[in-house]
Amino acid sequence: MTNRPPASRRAPRRLLGSAWPAVALALLLGACEVEPPRMVRIAVAVPLSGPLAADGRGILRAVEMAVADSKPIESPPTRIEVRGFDDMSLPEEAAKTAEQIVADKEVVAVVGHLTSGCALTASRVYAKAGIPMITPSATNPELTLQQTKSDWSGPRVVFRLPPSDEIQGAFAAEYAFDRLNIRSFSVLHDKTPYGQGLAEEFRKKFVERGGKVVSFEGVLKGGSDFHAVLEWASRFKPGGLFFGGDYNEGGLIFRQARAMQMTCSLMAGDGSKAPEIFQIAGPAVDGALFVVGGVPVEHLPSAIDFTERYKERYKGQSSEPRTFDHYAYESTRILVESLRTSLDRRIPLLDALHDIRYESMMGTIIFDHKGDTTKRLMTMTRASYDEKKFKPAY
Repeated sequence: MTNRPPASRRAPRRLLGSAWPAVALALLLGACEVEPPRMVRIAVAVPLSGPLAADGRGILRAVEMAVADSKPIESPPTRIEVRGFDDMSLPEEAAKTAEQIVADKEVVAVVGHLTSGCALTASRVYAKAGIPMITPSATNPELTLQQTKSDWSGPRVVFRLPPSDEIQGAFAAEYAFDRLNIRSFSVLHDKTPYGQGLAEEFRKKFVERGGKVVSFEGVLKGGSDFHAVLEWASRFKPGGLFFGGDYNEGGLIFRQARAMQMTCSLMAGDGSKAPEIFQIAGPAVDGALFVVGGVPVEHLPSAIDFTERYKERYKGQSSEPRTFDHYAYESTRILVESLRTSLDRRIPLLDALHDIRYESMMGTIIFDHKGDTTKRLMTMTRASYDEKKFKPAY
């Protein structure tokens, strides 16, 4: 005779048996759920208002395009967002902007700042927070050099894609002395870390070559009347006039110099190489020389695809890439690749950046111990007012 449990004891077993397929299905579905992507943010710290807003907007667009062009990060699934922060190209605003960026816990890295003054101020804020910053444009040598000094607080977080002013200023001076056979220069600058730093590097190398700097003067940033300082410079009858600063003052200085019948060669750094200078300076800019890091994007064969896609993406928005846009694009791609390595191998993002070897449209990018690019190529360009273009000056 078989012993069977009472019906009251068999009922739960029947209920459990009937519920099991539903429970199993729920567990199976739970195991198949796709993990929601982690969101990280790249901050773009540039002037989005003020006199250099056009440069800032160009950099922001290049960063957005670079993120859109990058392969998704799948291990773990990660979504990258770009957010612009306006530093107004003012160092005091850059400090506030950096604090805002550091307070945003989703930010993993920064592309910026545009100007050396802003970058110098903000870099120490990022260092304390351990947030890496890649600048596509700030060229003052101190920006990376400061990280090797005893008063630097935090890890080395600053990286720079274009060559520094130490290289740019020396190249311009050697070009003027050796190629143009100019033996005397008047040098002006806008008193900013970029403009004055570049002017000082130019002066140092030009004098080393055997040239003479007959005057060296600072001008008011944001000023519009430079006749007094130009009158002083013209007394020495210099063979060349070099300006360290951006295109707003540079264009006015060139226009006023020509109006005063100064016939010397005109030369400036990459901060003055912008399409706006044709409008500001007018015909006076024709023939003026502008030194830039690497090969200008408009003359770089490996940048043709980037340029065409950039123009198509931003059609009708002054869509020609500006001086620093391809640097901003590659800065972002470097960050994305370093982030991919960091997430996949679980190593710090800063370590991945310091160790990266990245193939860019400018060639292989490697950073030295300071965070500077090891690429030192420079190009001299000449302005054509009729064509509103800058052409290589061979």
